[in-house]
This record gives sequence, structure tokens and C-alpha cells, in this order.
Amino acid sequence: MGWFHPRGSAPRPAVSILAKDDGRPAGAGVLLPRQHLLTCAHVVNSALGKDMLAPDHPGAVAVSVRIHGPEHTVEADAELTAWIPPRRDDGGLGAFEWNGDLAVLRLAGALPPAFEPPRWHPMARRQFVRAWHGSGEPGVFADAEVSECDGRFGYFDGAERTLDIEPAYSGGPLWSNEESAVVGLVTAKLRVRGELRRAWGIPWQRVAWELRSAGVDHLLPRPDDDVRDHPAYAELTTLLDGPLSLSDGWVRCCRAVARQCGLDHRADGAPSADEFARLLLTRGRALPALVEAVRPTAGPIADELLVLGRRYGLPKLLTPGEHGALLRHLRALPPAAAAGVPGAVRAALSLAAALPGALLAGFGADAPQDGHEGSGNGRFEALIAHLEGLYGDSTPTDDGRLAVPGLLRAVEFVAAGCCPTAEQQADLWQWNAAVARRLGIHDAALKDRRHDAKQWARGASRGSAPPRVVAKLSSCGSAAVSDAGEQPERYRLRLWCDDGDGLRQVSDDSERPRSPEEAAQEILDAVGSLRRPDPAGPRFVIELVVDRDALEVPADSWKPAGAAALLPVPLGAPYPLVVNCPELRELNGEAMLDQWRERWARLDSEEPVHIDDATAPDPEAVCGLLMERLTAHVTVDVAAHRRAGVVQMCLAAGVPVVLWDRSGQPGSPAVRHATEVRARELPEAIRMYRTKTLQRPADYPGRPVLAWADAGRALPRLDLVDPTE
Repeated sequence: MGWFHPRGSAPRPAVSILAKDDGRPAGAGVLLPRQHLLTCAHVVNSALGKDMLAPDHPGAVAVSVRIHGPEHTVEADAELTAWIPPRRDDGGLGAFEWNGDLAVLRLAGALPPAFEPPRWHPMARRQFVRAWHGSGEPGVFADAEVSECDGRFGYFDGAERTLDIEPAYSGGPLWSNEESAVVGLVTAKLRVRGELRRAWGIPWQRVAWELRSAGVDHLLPRPDDDVRDHPAYAELTTLLDGPLSLSDGWVRCCRAVARQCGLDHRADGAPSADEFARLLLTRGRALPALVEAVRPTAGPIADELLVLGRRYGLPKLLTPGEHGALLRHLRALPPAAAAGVPGAVRAALSLAAALPGALLAGFGADAPQDGHEGSGNGRFEALIAHLEGLYGDSTPTDDGRLAVPGLLRAVEFVAAGCCPTAEQQADLWQWNAAVARRLGIHDAALKDRRHDAKQWARGASRGSAPPRVVAKLSSCGSAAVSDAGEQPERYRLRLWCDDGDGLRQVSDDSERPRSPEEAAQEILDAVGSLRRPDPAGPRFVIELVVDRDALEVPADSWKPAGAAALLPVPLGAPYPLVVNCPELRELNGEAMLDQWRERWARLDSEEPVHIDDATAPDPEAVCGLLMERLTAHVTVDVAAHRRAGVVQMCLAAGVPVVLWDRSGQPGSPAVRHATEVRARELPEAIRMYRTKTLQRPADYPGRPVLAWADAGRALPRLDLVDPTE
């Protein structure tokens, strides 16, 4: 045992393999890296209802599993990926022994960060081990001592006690508390003089050999000795053997790291450089804990440790204490406040790599909160884990100072925009300031980020929607045949302006038919009358209110008449132009209007849905996609003869943001152009695409249409007025 050693009972690694017929535990398993599980092959056979020791490969099968974490449980399906059948025909076997008997399963999705694979250690005689029942119940376990181990088989005894090992223990870990590691798998039980006092298992030595032979050695955890091959090992041991061990209060620092990492330590001396390096490279938060311990007395050495961690990509930014405190602060947010976290994080990291949409899903007001049974308990944990790895925002500035990491930026924006009370806001600010001090970040840098966050929060609170012109457009047929034989469409037009003080009507003759050029000119005149509250703010938006048959009116290509014809710019080039169709939204009554409002509230958190002929070949499939979750943003790229129907279904379902291409090209370049654009940036992105179409029409041939229905902005009353009144 080294200077560091486990404190009390280590967290149990518990995996239940469930029987297909009744859902009861057929056995247990152990987590492996990369979403994989390890169990006995006979456990898989049992779960499938087959003979336990049948050697035949079961085929492409999946079993249900239940994984018990430190705070919550995850249920999932796991597909069989490696089969090492039980083998009785190998030489040198006793009457009750067999070789092989391992199976590797792969989970369908990633687990939350708290579910980490355990360490492994070779099995040896006189190790005290504990095995858990496949139910995962923390109080159902059996303690034993390894009485014999030859590397192929390990026998463990309950001494004078009855060793109550049932079949549901099979495939589960044999946990050594002294090694703080799994040393093998439970396999079978034996009766000695009629009492069940002995069982045998597969030692880690044979597990590793069998997995290598099966070609899945990439799933083997790194043995302890391999830490010496880590590229950071040499630099760490040099630092730990020299400047660090000579720094003031070194023993105090070692004890502080042990306390943070939940370890005990010897009462005298200090750990060797080799042992400490192993700890820093195998426990993700040990290095931040060491930085925290040495910062007060050895700031330059703390900076050197941080540089080393960034250089070698050691991913954890926070100490265990900092991580736990941040989780508590975030989990304390009420549901309505937590729903604003995705928008705050996106605003904070606008210059960083795009965040996966799934990472920001599930923060809505109707979602169960972390810490409750059956909730998406790892939402905040997964978000923090991702943000900790964003090193791009934490490179040194020109003057050598460390810039604010992405996680701390995000916390500033959450504090400014999501905390309902001053106390909660102060808690997050205090947490951020303490972490910044540990990281050596200058106060001025953090204050700059806090200023940015407060500005964003003020804009969000007063409504950051840009000024707009609302144009109710309705067709009144074609004009008389012109000399060229064309019949241009004519439109009735009513106009309202909204520059932040509410809608005001600005049109004077809504019944007079206009040509497209005249309509474009009137709309531009209305834009010119708008007051621009912030010259540096977003552009004015032109919002066309149309009926269901005019969704693809080509107003973005209309050029103004009159003096403005000297600069023949289409209406959709200088200003974002969107369409809004209340007629479709109101078809299904108030229930669908409620869904529209709820979808809009999720605009920043829900991942967009793409509909094409492969994903939704018929109306039922389209409906299923729209109802699967309350997505707010849909892109449509289907065959031209289906396009109008699919778009109208989306709008009738209350989807507030729908993008499609009226040119009818398969694999629309316009839709593809907007794939990586955040929903709120789509109006400006589509405007930019239209300007590029003017410059290089061959390179930008699409004709994008963006339906946009902001649930927070009122529409004018569109009741028709009798012209005689």
C-alpha cells in the first residue's frame, strides 16, 4: 500500500444484466471504456433464455442492462460485440472449471460523466474481495478472501461463513478495497461438505489475455505500469521530485490533495514522485486539486502545473470541491431559470466551437430536475464536462496572462441571465472568482467577461428582437395582359412598423393593387421611417404575413420602383426577409398554439430536425418526426411535389422556424449552407446567402425561404375592414 490509499469502502461498480423474459437480474457486469460492458458469456445466455454454457454465438443480439451510478441509475440496451464462449475442452481443467466465458456488450448511447469504468488490478492470494448481487442493491453483497489464484482461475472462500453466491452474482466484479480496483469476475459456486463456502472467478490476468486473443484489447484499461509511458509522466516526476517537494508546506499540500480526492494517507512522510504522478494521471481532478494546494505558497509552480496540463490535454479543469459546488449551485436553479441555461451558454461561447444540440436539450421548464428519480440526472454534469475541455478560449493573451476559459465564461452568463435571486447570482460570482484565482486569471479579465454577460442579460431582458416592418400581403390576381404577353401578379398591402414601442400602422390604402415593384418600394419606405434604437444592433427585419397559398411568394427578389431603381437591389438583400403564416398555425386551435409557444421557448436548447425524402417518406413519418419532441427549428429538403405539403404540416404543428428552398433543387445548397447556423442567426444568414446569389449566382443557386414566427412578438389584427367604412 502506498502513501495514498482508499478511504473506507470505494464506490461500487454495479451493472445489472436483465433477463429477456421477466426483466429480473440474470447476472452482473463491469463497465469498460468507450460505452462497453464486460460480463460472462453464460450470463448473456441466461438473459436470452438459452442453456447457460451453450458455446454457440447468439448472433446480433442485444440485452437490457441497468447501470447503477453514485447518484442515479441508467437503463439501456447493449449489443453483443465480442463472444468468448465457455470452453470445457481446453486441457488442464478440473471437474468444475472451464475457460473463456466472457462477453463484451456495447451501449447504444454515451453515459453521463459520473459513470466511469473502474480500475483493474491483478488477482492474488489473500486479497479480500467483495461481490455484489446482479440487482445492484448496495446492501446485497458477499465478502470473501482469495484462497488460490494461478492466473487462469481464482478461488475465494467465505472462511467459516456461508458464502451465499447465487447465479445473479455471475459476471459481476470482484472488488478489492485495498487495491481500490476490480481483480476479476465472479463465475461459479462450489459446495464444500454441503455448505456453500467457496466460489471461483476469472482473474484479471485471464480477462486481459482472453480479450487480447479476441481482438478487443483496445478496450482494456491501461495497466498501472503504463502510466510511465504517458507523455506527461517524465515532466511530472521531475517537477514532483524537485521544485514541488521543496516548496513550503509540501506535506500539507499532499494531504490536501488526498482529502479532495477522497483518499486516506499515511500519517508520516510524503508520497514518492512516482506514486504522485500515477495519481495525477489516473484521477482526472487530482491535478487541479494540487494546483489549488500549492497556489498560496508557490504560485509559479502552480502556473507550471497548469501549463503542463494544457500541453498534454489533461481534460479536467475543476477540483473535486469546485465541481461539486458548481453542480449544487446549478441544481438549485428552479426549472424556469434552468430553461435559460442553454441560451446563456450559447451566448457566452459565440466564438467557440458549436456545442452539440443534444448537450443543451432537456433544460425546459417541464423537465424533471437533477437529483430526482428518473430525471435526466446528468444534464449539468455532461454540460460541465464538455465545457471543461474547451481549451481554445484559455490560451495566454499577448501580455502572457491567461484568458478566461469557456466554462468560466459560461458561468458568468448563467449568473447574469438565469439566477432568479441576488443570492444565487452572488454564489456563482463568488465561485467563479475563486476558480479564476486558482487558475491565475487576472481580475480584469474576469471583470471583462462579467461586463459582457451583464450587457447580454440586459439585452435579453428587454427583448433583443430587432426592429421590423410587418407587411400583410395578399394576392388580388393578375393585371391586364402587357405588351410582352405577361400577366404580373398584383398585391394588396398593409404595413405596420415596430421599432420597440409596439406596432403602428403606416399604410394608407391597403385595398389598392400594387405591382411587385411598387410593393417593394412601399416596404422600403416603411423601413426608412423606423427609428433605430441601436446603430450597432441587428438589421431591420421585413416580416411578410401571408396565407398558406403564398408561402413561396418571391418577395425577396422584388426590386423597388421609382428613384430607388437606380440601385436595383432585391428586397431580400439589404434586410432579412421572413414569412409568417398565422392561418396554418391557428388551424388546430389553442392546443397547437400552446405547442407553438412552447416550441419557441426551446429555440436555443432543442436540436434542429432535418426532413428529407429518406427520413420522412410519407405524411405519417413527417408527423411522427414533428411530434417526437417539441423541436423549434426544422429544415425541409424534399422532392418538389411534396414540398408544400411538408412545409404546411410543419407550420400547422406549431414549428416556429422552418427553412426550405423554393427552387426545388434536390440536396438544396441553400439549406446546406444554413446547416451549421444557430436558429436565431438564420434571418441574417439567409440574407447573406441572397447577397452572394447576386454576386455569384452559379455558386449560390438556391432560393431559400424562411418561415419565422416569434411567439414573443405580437402580430397586428388582420381583420378585414369594409372599404366603404
